[in-house]
Amino acid sequence: MLRALALGACIVAALATQGVDLSQATSQSSFSCLKGSGYSFAVARCYESVGQPDPNCPDSVKNAWNGGMAHVDVYLFPDPKRGDAAAQMSSMINFLASHGIHSRGAPPNSFGMVWLDIEGPGYWTSSQATNRAFFEGLVNQGHALGVVVGVYTSESQWSPIMGDYSGGSALPLWYAHYDGSPSFSDFRAFGGWTHPAIKQFQGTTSKCGAGIDLNWYPDFANNTRPFAVRNF
Repeated sequence: MLRALALGACIVAALATQGVDLSQATSQSSFSCLKGSGYSFAVARCYESVGQPDPNCPDSVKNAWNGGMAHVDVYLFPDPKRGDAAAQMSSMINFLASHGIHSRGAPPNSFGMVWLDIEGPGYWTSSQATNRAFFEGLVNQGHALGVVVGVYTSESQWSPIMGDYSGGSALPLWYAHYDGSPSFSDFRAFGGWTHPAIKQFQGTTSKCGAGIDLNWYPDFANNTRPFAVRNF
């Protein structure tokens, strides 16, 4: 029985993928080191909460690919109080395009998905209806621009901002729970989501000279990510 349990644990480990997300400039050598440490995907911040594209993003995206990452996504931390969600999404996508980086282009000049960072009630308005409309504006503009959209959040962040809204539940969910456990065993449904796509299981840490968060998802199809095409 113990041998069977050990074998099962090995199989789960072999069919799982760990990666990092980052909000600062990260070098190719750091990504190469992270690759050697077992991390194979990266998500780079490309839009800041102050309402502008992150100038570090283009180099970090290219460095991630050139450092050996198998998947590279970007995330958008919006400025809801400024309004005009469509303009914020367009600003980020156009900024990346100005650096030769396009959705589903050829690496290293590409990204896979845009994750919407929905957290920090203080960044949002006091009206959940207004917040929902802003969120829908981001999603709709992303789709209009042909990008795959997902949501980064947690129940503790989503509910104060959006209430009982389930309008994002058709999108892949990347949720945060800093329990140090790379598994979905802790997940509880919220916001209409019943199954997550990625878990951020450890917050700010330093590895390979980079400031990162640690993430995990189960991989049952030779390092493919079926959640990345759900909203097409």
